[in-house]
Amino acid sequence: MTTDRNQSDGADDDRVDVPADEAGTVLDGKPTLPGGTPKPLRRRFLKAMGATAVMGANAGCLGLFSDDPDRAAADEDGIDYAEIENFKLDWVPKQIIKNLNVKMAFNSEQFFFRFNWEQPDRGGWLHDYIVYEDGEWTQYLSPDPWVADGDHPDHRGFYEDRVTFLLDDGSVEGFENFGGWMTVHMGTRSLPGEASAEEVESDPHFGDDGLGRNDIRKYLPQSREGEWWESTPWDAVRPQEELDELKEDGVFVDLPMFRAHRSNPMEYGTDHHILDYRHGDEGDNTFGTQDWDEADGPEYMFDPEIVEDGALDIERLREADYRQDLFYSESDEWLGEYEPYYLHEDWMVEFDPEVAEQEGAAIPRRPLQEPEGSAADWRARGIHDDDAGEWTVEMWRDLETDHPEDTKQLEPGEVYDWMPAIHHGYNARWHWVAYPYKMGLGRGTDADFHAIQIEGEPDWDEIEEYTIPLIYPGMVDWTWLTSKEHRGYIPTRNNEMSIWDVHENPRRMAAMVLGKEIGEDPRR
Repeated sequence: MTTDRNQSDGADDDRVDVPADEAGTVLDGKPTLPGGTPKPLRRRFLKAMGATAVMGANAGCLGLFSDDPDRAAADEDGIDYAEIENFKLDWVPKQIIKNLNVKMAFNSEQFFFRFNWEQPDRGGWLHDYIVYEDGEWTQYLSPDPWVADGDHPDHRGFYEDRVTFLLDDGSVEGFENFGGWMTVHMGTRSLPGEASAEEVESDPHFGDDGLGRNDIRKYLPQSREGEWWESTPWDAVRPQEELDELKEDGVFVDLPMFRAHRSNPMEYGTDHHILDYRHGDEGDNTFGTQDWDEADGPEYMFDPEIVEDGALDIERLREADYRQDLFYSESDEWLGEYEPYYLHEDWMVEFDPEVAEQEGAAIPRRPLQEPEGSAADWRARGIHDDDAGEWTVEMWRDLETDHPEDTKQLEPGEVYDWMPAIHHGYNARWHWVAYPYKMGLGRGTDADFHAIQIEGEPDWDEIEEYTIPLIYPGMVDWTWLTSKEHRGYIPTRNNEMSIWDVHENPRRMAAMVLGKEIGEDPRR
């Protein structure tokens, strides 16, 4: 690593190996912004610091980063971060800090979450439409118009809101200290330096002869060759028999999701797990995909008896003028009075251009269905309150599922490592994440948060609420955190330092992350 700016003489060998017991002191620094930073981004940086914070205040983690990007080229790990393309600044989200309110409870058979967060932008329940414009069909996916400040012509899509969380039972080394930062690496999609589709498709593990993927998503460093913490390169995957052994030993992280469009109308979540890739759990999810063509349109449309002309109207979608609380299980009550914003086999028919091919016609690309198997372990139901500008989401599942091979089992009296996140208007890295926390099942557990034991269904008015700060994580990844460009790489590699040790103020962490991205520093 390099030393702080005030100490560095610019020499390539000017490094300090920081032991764990000194990391919290040595890694202190000060937040800075480059000259010429646009005013909206500068305001967001200052807001992240907080009204009472001052620019000279100790920011805890700001000194973690190399001061001279060109010095990264001399990194002994062989990664030239200075050559990696950066993102456009106008894609930084309007908010870089969000508060998530959480309640949790369990009875003798089930576990329950209740999430609540502010989301004033309407339309977060809309997702991925095929739209007829100017004589051809086009896809409206992401990002949404409200993702970033300013008027961005490419921001015209519809991407559903989500609440997700990572869950482990102590089997994954390092997760309790670093949480989701362990799952993002050089090569991951939507980050500078992402692996190309051609590279992934030709890889024997991920490509056509393996998982059939064209991108790299979250994975654990334990799934790659070398020491437990090593993540580079992304294609150095352990042999399948070793991955199978890791899986049997519980070395994977659970990743359930509430999806506001693709799962919520069916009153389910979707269930995933992370080892060598972000896998969907076995079984069928709540959504499928229909093919479409610019000239010929989609395969299916709405039944014209249910939705006039077999399609929704793009202008009404832009105004979010379709009711959100239209759950499939209650369709006997609302069908015929309200038009559904999602496709389902009960009200979709083969596409007929004579009926639906008119200017502004919009048809969802993702038909919904009843899930089954391990993919259906989590139930979920969410309501967006337009007047209050907030989501309230409940998620629940059995403590012990029938699928321990890809789902962490829950037991009263035990403590779990847990890290929630929120997505809004876009996928991948444009989201807000929490630090890793300890979640205990029962008041007597040694944990940050305690799920309350109850009889029957939860009465949420009687259950304690926790407010958790979530931050925009920027471009910080595990590859950088374990490289010599990170001042705390030794205690990180040794799993002797937690993010809490040197970043104990999430607000200042958010300011640091944004400040580095505004400064157009290379991938860190």
